[in-house]
This record gives sequence, structure tokens and C-alpha cells, in this order.
Amino acid sequence: MTLAKIDGPAFFRDTIPFAWQQGVALANDWEMSRYLHVLADFEQVHDYVDDLPHSQNAKTDLMLLWLARSLNQALPTQTSAVFGLEHVIWQSPHRLPIAQEGVVAFCLSAQFPFLLQFPAKIVSCMASEAGFEVTAAWQTMSPILQDSFEKTIFRYHRRHIHQLRERKP
Repeated sequence: MTLAKIDGPAFFRDTIPFAWQQGVALANDWEMSRYLHVLADFEQVHDYVDDLPHSQNAKTDLMLLWLARSLNQALPTQTSAVFGLEHVIWQSPHRLPIAQEGVVAFCLSAQFPFLLQFPAKIVSCMASEAGFEVTAAWQTMSPILQDSFEKTIFRYHRRHIHQLRERKP
């Protein structure tokens, strides 16, 4: 099953913990922004040397990893989704009403499970082989969260392009 493509920077996940929730986001913008920054740093390849700043970062990374494993946070069901700067598209077993406002909740990392919650509004819901293909437009975010989210989209988009180039002979 292939989801529709999003024009511009975007990234696709075959399976990602994902849920559409009616209501308001429970996580705060500052916390989600900091999480996206930490996740970006953790996902980068580091060649740690024996100097103090890198040693401190390695210790902090390890503590965060252990803390995340100890939380056992319940995550939503897995589905396929495409994330872009302005929209998100996902597979849903249920039809969702156009113009319904709610929260898109998803988790980007299995190692650091944290449920990101972004306000969105349903703009399209079309029948597909696996149920329904739903498109939602992101709603207004605080400037700090908007910046972190856009950097995350660009980072995953660049990573995907790099992987495609490496596959070509």
C-alpha cells in the first residue's frame, strides 16, 4: 500500500506508532521541541574522544536511553504515514469527517519513546484498499515548536535522499 506523496520536504514511515485523537494536545510545545532537539543529536553519528564535553554527552545519552527504557510508555497502534511541512497523510481503518479538528499523536523513536502531539485538521478522507487514506493539515504551532518540527522534517527528508543515492549503482 502506497500513500499519496507530499510536495516538498517530507518523510515516509511504513510503520509508526500513530493515532488521531479528538481534543487538545497534552504535551507542551517546549517539551516537544526539546525532545526533537535531543532526538536529532542522539541520531547523529558521533566519534567520541576522551575530552570532557564528548564524555559528558555520552553519559547523558546513556542516561536518557536507560530512562526511556524504564518508562514503558504505551504507544498507539502502528500504521503507515507520510509527514510533510504542511500536511500528514496516514492509513486509517475508519472514515474521519472533513474539517474535524484534533491531534495527530506519533512516536519517532523506539529507543526514546515519546508521544509527540500536534494539532491538525482533517482536509481529506478517501477510501483505499486498506481502509481510508486521511490527510490532515497542521494547525498553528508556537514558533519554537514550528522551528524544531521543520528541522526534523528536513533532517529525515535529507536522510532519505542520501539513502536513495547510496542505493544507486
